[in-house]
Amino acid sequence: MDFSVFNLHPLLAKALEVQQFSCPTAIQKEAIPALLQGRDVLGIAPTGTGKTEAFAIPIIQQLLVNPTEDSRPLALIISPTRELALQTFNRFEALISAMPLTAACIYGGKSYDSQLAALAKAPQIIVATPGRLLDLVDQKLIDLNKIQQYILDEGDQLLDLGFLASIHLLKKVLPSSCQKALFSATFPATIAKLGNQLLIDPLKISLVSDLPKAAISDFICFVDKVDKKKLILFLLQEFKLKQLLIFTRTTAAVDRIVADLRKNELAAEGLYGDKGQLVREQTIAQFRQGHTQVLVATDIAARGIDIPALSAIINYEIPDTIETYTHRIGRTGRASEQGYAFTFCDAEENSKFITLQMAAKKTFAIYDQHPYLLSWEKMLSTKQVQPKGKAKKKLRK
Repeated sequence: MDFSVFNLHPLLAKALEVQQFSCPTAIQKEAIPALLQGRDVLGIAPTGTGKTEAFAIPIIQQLLVNPTEDSRPLALIISPTRELALQTFNRFEALISAMPLTAACIYGGKSYDSQLAALAKAPQIIVATPGRLLDLVDQKLIDLNKIQQYILDEGDQLLDLGFLASIHLLKKVLPSSCQKALFSATFPATIAKLGNQLLIDPLKISLVSDLPKAAISDFICFVDKVDKKKLILFLLQEFKLKQLLIFTRTTAAVDRIVADLRKNELAAEGLYGDKGQLVREQTIAQFRQGHTQVLVATDIAARGIDIPALSAIINYEIPDTIETYTHRIGRTGRASEQGYAFTFCDAEENSKFITLQMAAKKTFAIYDQHPYLLSWEKMLSTKQVQPKGKAKKKLRK
């Protein structure tokens, strides 16, 4: 099956060929025809499976076959972070570069003047973060009355970042007749509830469980807190990792880990919200281009990072929820490529590990082929319960 089955406009078919899209992914096979038919869609699929094109292709198709002289935007995509908004915008730009269509990206932290200049070009497609978009709506600097297609992208992240109220405010200013779609990497109860409130008789597509996809080998590493940085170095060498993304909780931890890695002559950078927007964008770009080997980031700062060839991630501490765990894990093993995820657990985190394992409804494999393995005696000295079972896997290096 290729994209010809969708009877796409010649300009769009050519753009897909130029961008080397040959066969639709699973989410695209189901979402594209439904959206082309005008149905609302609730799409749940892992990161890296082509969700962006699953809604971008129908949007572009409808704009090409139904041209209009109206200067107001016709398609709106909401993203949770400026990084994600820019990534989605760039994907649209790549596809429409040879078409009589324009797009604009609206997000906070950038001057109003440059974004108003982009809106003055009458873009048919708007990619935006909720806060800045609502600011422009309140100031009557953008008119959304003609929106025909409304997409909430990475819905779980939108809710995690507290944008539920903004989503409901946008619903009030958009035409009730516009087509709507909600895409998400995970399917917590909050997404199901939002889908019921926002969508009308949607096609429900679910291609994920609450656990990482099979292309990811995920392991727990029991390690003393003082040995965690040494274990990072061991894993980099043992698995010959070209690039590694490390998640940690605090900005102070980011700085400490980066400093330690640099002492060992590694190209490492840190990413967190307190850094300026330009610095953050440059840091992500350096990592994406392969100039940085290790990126250490907090959860919020790392949202929206899209590195297709990323081979491994490390959770420096046990994640607080299974949703956070799934999001982090989903950064590697993209498009069925083999990926590794290592979650560090020290003695103080044993109870959090047990809670995570119960939420995952599985027994995590324990990676004990490293020289810093924390003994069960020390793990249990904190008077916490030992997890049931000890699954071992032989790793492919």
